Amino acid sequence: MKYSVSIIGIVLMTGCSERNEFAEMDAKLAEASLVQKVKVDSLPIFPKQDDYLYQSYGKRNPFAAAISDVEAPADVKTEVDAPDLSRSKEPLELFGLPSLKVVGSLGDTAQLWALVQDPTGFVTKVKVGDKVGKNFGEVVQVSKSELVIIEKISNGKGIWFSQSRTILTEQ
Repeated sequence: MKYSVSIIGIVLMTGCSERNEFAEMDAKLAEASLVQKVKVDSLPIFPKQDDYLYQSYGKRNPFAAAISDVEAPADVKTEVDAPDLSRSKEPLELFGLPSLKVVGSLGDTAQLWALVQDPTGFVTKVKVGDKVGKNFGEVVQVSKSELVIIEKISNGKGIWFSQSRTILTEQ
């Protein structure tokens, strides 16, 4: 018992002894404090800005779905059957109509084809009945000056409407 008390006492005494583990760090901090201080410029003064009054509270939220953009006035809309979503797409159905250009036409009055250039520069021969555009468009008329397409647009509620679009031939 005597020995255990004396061993505990020695251990406690060594734990309280002064160890200088941080001497190197203290020396570096003291050396750094002797180095000349660098003067830092104060922040620049910016001109006063006028307050901005936000006045777009009554406008449509740009981050919300705009169902009204798809819907046309009731007298212009024509309800149509839903497109066949399972059929494989034709090459020009990968592009939106605004990105397509009609660069010419060939054929005669009996059969006329439009030459349509996609954004990659590839030119495709298109006739009446071919599918064009991302909105299930179908070519209904080909002439030397234009290409008329009927698209099928959903109102988001399961009802499909037709919409006529025209691409003019580039001169």
